Amino acid sequence: MSFNNALRTFLTIIIVAFFANGVQAQNEAELDTLQGDLGEILVTGYEGNRSLMETPGAITNIEPERVSGFDESSLVYGLNTVPGVRIERRAVGSYRVAIRGSSLRAPYGVRNVKIYWNGIPFTEPSGSTPLNLLDVINMQEVEVIKGPAGSIYGAGTGGAILMESRQSSANEVGAGTVVGSYGLQRYTAYAQQQYENGSLRFNYSNQHTNGYRQQNFLYRETAELSGQFQLNDRQIIKTSFLYSDIFYGIPGPLTAEQVEQNPRQARQGNPFALGSVEANASINQEMFLAGLTHDVQITEGISNLTTVYGNFSTFDHPFNLDYKKDSRKTGGGRTRFYFDTDIGEVRTRFTLGGEYQAAANAARNFENDTTQVGALNFDDEIRIQSSLLFFNTEVDLPYNFYLTAGLSYNRLEYRLDRLVTNLEGDTAGVAQKSFEPEIIPRVGLVKKFSPELSLHGSVSYGFSPPTIEEFRTNEGSIALNLEAEQGTNYEIGARGGFQNLRLSYDVTAFYFKLDETIVQQEPEDPTRDTYVFRNTGATDQYGLEAATSWRIIQNPVGFLQQLDWDLSYTYHDFEFKNYVKEGQDFSGNELTGVAPHIFVTNLRGETSPGIYTTANYTFTDKIPLNDANTVYSDAYHLLQTKIGYQRTIAENFVVDLFVGIDNVLNVDYSLGNDLNAFGERYYQPAPPRNWFGGVKMNYVF
Repeated sequence: MSFNNALRTFLTIIIVAFFANGVQAQNEAELDTLQGDLGEILVTGYEGNRSLMETPGAITNIEPERVSGFDESSLVYGLNTVPGVRIERRAVGSYRVAIRGSSLRAPYGVRNVKIYWNGIPFTEPSGSTPLNLLDVINMQEVEVIKGPAGSIYGAGTGGAILMESRQSSANEVGAGTVVGSYGLQRYTAYAQQQYENGSLRFNYSNQHTNGYRQQNFLYRETAELSGQFQLNDRQIIKTSFLYSDIFYGIPGPLTAEQVEQNPRQARQGNPFALGSVEANASINQEMFLAGLTHDVQITEGISNLTTVYGNFSTFDHPFNLDYKKDSRKTGGGRTRFYFDTDIGEVRTRFTLGGEYQAAANAARNFENDTTQVGALNFDDEIRIQSSLLFFNTEVDLPYNFYLTAGLSYNRLEYRLDRLVTNLEGDTAGVAQKSFEPEIIPRVGLVKKFSPELSLHGSVSYGFSPPTIEEFRTNEGSIALNLEAEQGTNYEIGARGGFQNLRLSYDVTAFYFKLDETIVQQEPEDPTRDTYVFRNTGATDQYGLEAATSWRIIQNPVGFLQQLDWDLSYTYHDFEFKNYVKEGQDFSGNELTGVAPHIFVTNLRGETSPGIYTTANYTFTDKIPLNDANTVYSDAYHLLQTKIGYQRTIAENFVVDLFVGIDNVLNVDYSLGNDLNAFGERYYQPAPPRNWFGGVKMNYVF
């Protein structure tokens, strides 16, 4: 029996055994969650705001030092340390996030993952997320929920990512600058002022680079103003304002032969499409987001948390085949009522809430007349409505059992009014798609044996409807027959640690069955080099994800004051079921775009003189690049390192000098591939060995 088959059989046995027999209760005294050197980790999770040790589910909290610990110019570093999560960057300004292999249907952008920023839905009601509009300076902590989270957060079988802005408890100002390879220049500034009943913070970033490849430039500017104000002893108001302006090039994918000839070149033209440089393939997007959150304690046991927001953006996108211009307006809100009570001696929390989003987009597609807007192809007005009602309960059962159960009701509607069309065979008119309402349940159970061990299991259902980019493609077709993906996830895990060793661990095994899988396919017209989508077959997804953190040295009076070692491992055995495409049966093939094995380890050290260093090593296994499994990317080993010197040079004034090297081993790899690529253009070459360095200053007053 092969290793993959043996591990798959083992995962099936333990998952079935766990849910068939449960976890035997042990009558032990109630003990606090991991304390001392391991610390207590509280997570928002499923609206519980409770200890991770008492929360069923695969949830990871990424602390600030991991979010920005290596390279603040990119979101890639921090998120890729989480097992089961892979964030790709095929262009400097373009991200793709996959949680448990959820990137199959994402030729560009972030799909199938719900993202919130300061409690505001950052994911559009269609399911797409413009993650590249956020800078590292706009986030302090990140919480990742892996697997279907629809019982609380709605659509998305991949999971959810919850981000919070940087905040401080002190009055402070700071600034920083970074320079590096390929013309990298980055400038940041921030200030926070404390008041008697609140605080106000401003974060600013400005970053630009020429990029490693042709047509791979980036210019991005963000400005954030956030505040928190205590109205009285029962009410808090939080405000979030974000302005982001991004302009970045799209170099396009290359064939293997083109990579061999010159990996820095951009995609070349052909009789049907312009080259990326000739077309000025790029995205220029400007966005303003405003959000308001009201937190009120209504009675001793009843509270409410409500967020409302508005989002306005312009989107300008010249591409190799066409030129797209959009104007987008999105608004909505999310509210939760919490009811905490005791039923007998059982502590219980009930959560009842809802979320509503609406979008109105003016979307126009033109010919690309060598970087200029050409003849109109079609002109659409798009209306999107997404609504979610959810109920969740958390029960602290006897014998240190903790039960979570949730249920949500979800609706999504697209209305597309094609005002004008000049496409052959196309007609103007209204196309409307109301997806069948989805009822999404989830049940999870935790048994905490001690402060150092808890076991958890859950069963959850999830769904993921097509995004507007899949429903309405760039070549003009409207996929009225496209339905939502649906799947069920079974999961068990163990987490805890050894306090004497300052070692913690988190291990999860899962099986996810996905039906009505949405896959990419080439259009019928070979001159329209773009993607279209359809439902087909199913996938079986077995996985094992493990993470450990070892605080080897914690000695504030020694020379080596701190030495931390983190390690994560991801095993994914995903394959197609009942998948026939263009007469070929791909059943049993590996799921496209998913690496079977990923290993990440990080070592960080700090000394009393102020010198600190970090080293990060990642192994990524070979990845199938097409559904037929005839083309794979090579496995690769990526080493990154950084060294710095941080010192207080005057009272409350701290200076931090640092330099880092990315891709120390100078390996050839793609940090993101095009899947099922037209013309066998699969590869987006990442930079070889490159460097960055900078300085940060902070003053607390």
